[in-house]
Amino acid sequence: MHNVYNGLAVIAAACEAGVACETVLEVLGGFTGVDRRIMLKGQANGIIVLDDYAHHPTEIRASLKAIRQRYAPQRVWCVFQPHQYSRTRFLLDDFAESFKLADITIVPEIYFVRDSEENRILVNAEVLAERINSNGSRAIFIQTMDGIVEHLKANVAAGDVVVTMGAGDIWKVADEYIQWLRKHSTN
Repeated sequence: MHNVYNGLAVIAAACEAGVACETVLEVLGGFTGVDRRIMLKGQANGIIVLDDYAHHPTEIRASLKAIRQRYAPQRVWCVFQPHQYSRTRFLLDDFAESFKLADITIVPEIYFVRDSEENRILVNAEVLAERINSNGSRAIFIQTMDGIVEHLKANVAAGDVVVTMGAGDIWKVADEYIQWLRKHSTN
């Protein structure tokens, strides 16, 4: 829904600025979306694979809400790579609450960026997964990207939606997984 609101804002602003409304509609009609914002990576064997840049609890909630609205009642797998130990530590409870709309959240190690050793000692991805579970949602910690892809291969079923989320290199999981799905496609 947020893309609808964004589109309406573009139309209003451009028309107000004097751009012919027909031109605005033509250009907007060719807009395919913003890179890494609920971006469709592919679909195979009845499984949809998405990628999203969300790395803050507010963004995560908004993206999962949009995914739920679009793909309900399908099961949603969220593979979330936390970005920065300090942010994860500071927003731990908010992060734990933000995954309520995911059926299963997989959490790998935190993407390391300019953090202090103190922050790296005080929090880790296992702590986040435990907090998500204690908040009533289902989460598992899988340390490596390869491990995550293997888990997805073994557990995701036709009709499921997989979304990778985070500011780091978690998109590589979506790429590798969709390539594997296509290679083993029965469609």
